[in-house]
Amino acid sequence: MDLAQPLPAVRLRRLRTQWHGLPVLDLALGAFFLLVSVASVLTHNPDEGPWVVTLPTAAAMSVAVTCRRRAAVMAVVIGVAALVSQSLLADPAGSLWAFAAMLLVTYSVASEREEGPAAAGGLLMLAGQFLTERIDGGVDYVFVVIVFGGAWLIGRAVRGWRGRATYAEEHQRDLALLAVAEERVRIARELHDVVAHSLSVIAVQADAAEAALARDAALASAPMRAIRDSAREALVDMRQMLHLLRDEDGEREPARGLADLPELVSSMRAAGLRVEAQLPDRDLQLHPAVGLTAYRVVQEGLTNALRYGDADGASLLVVLAPGAVEVTLRNRLCDRHQGLGSGRGLIGLHERVSAAGGELAAGPADGGFLLQARIPVEATA
Repeated sequence: MDLAQPLPAVRLRRLRTQWHGLPVLDLALGAFFLLVSVASVLTHNPDEGPWVVTLPTAAAMSVAVTCRRRAAVMAVVIGVAALVSQSLLADPAGSLWAFAAMLLVTYSVASEREEGPAAAGGLLMLAGQFLTERIDGGVDYVFVVIVFGGAWLIGRAVRGWRGRATYAEEHQRDLALLAVAEERVRIARELHDVVAHSLSVIAVQADAAEAALARDAALASAPMRAIRDSAREALVDMRQMLHLLRDEDGEREPARGLADLPELVSSMRAAGLRVEAQLPDRDLQLHPAVGLTAYRVVQEGLTNALRYGDADGASLLVVLAPGAVEVTLRNRLCDRHQGLGSGRGLIGLHERVSAAGGELAAGPADGGFLLQARIPVEATA
């Protein structure tokens, strides 16, 4: 309930919803059948007996038509009771409106209820029609089965079609929600990779600049340049991400890849991390997704080495093995760091590498930390 709205407004809205859901069509159709049936009874067209019998029958059938969707089985019971009662007390209801009303009720019980109640309602309708034929001395049992059985089958077919349509709609909605969730995870992963790396470099260099300013202002120039370069690099990555989110037309800057690894290693060295790196040829052409995945693995590994590792002990190896790009990064843990943060970065790497069909292993090794990734390559040139 919307607490901001006054109670009468909420009740009025509920009343309108109910009238829109049941009744407007059903009440209008019931009123139509009531007018037609009462006119038929009062004008004796056809003459089916005294109005004290036929008029209640007309009213009962109109009620059955009105409630055929909300209480389908009850509508069958009301309609059959009215038919049999008139057949016993007067002439059987043989007017066209009565026939149409019973067909409509039969269709509704099949289309609105589950299999069990629908079958019970259909059998009850056939039994009522057979009993009416028996009382009247008629022999049109085959006609009754064909007509009313056909109406029942049509109702079941419509219910099945509605069920399939509803399932398809719900499935499509679930797929859309899943796509949104996956996109949110991807965006969160990209934001972490960009922001965590850049802010880590900026934080380390800010500490270095503060220490340099305390001794000699000239010594702060190198850390300040590193801060500036890291901020600019983060802006480039954020601009690429915003282009993807907005889906803008036109040329976009290429995504990060293996060709950007030398600059990444240089920036980490400028931030104070000593890295021994063996990198592949910059002219190596890979699928953009493969190159970006490898770049993010190296970026996360070097960032963790800068934040938690020994600045003098990191080694990086990126090679193009048969059918895959392999990344191996080792570093020694610094004594003042006992853990590796929240672990969200490694979780994001696992998700990224798995999405690319690759494998990632990360954990303590030989007093340090080892990060290994294998990313399949479909085609190289």
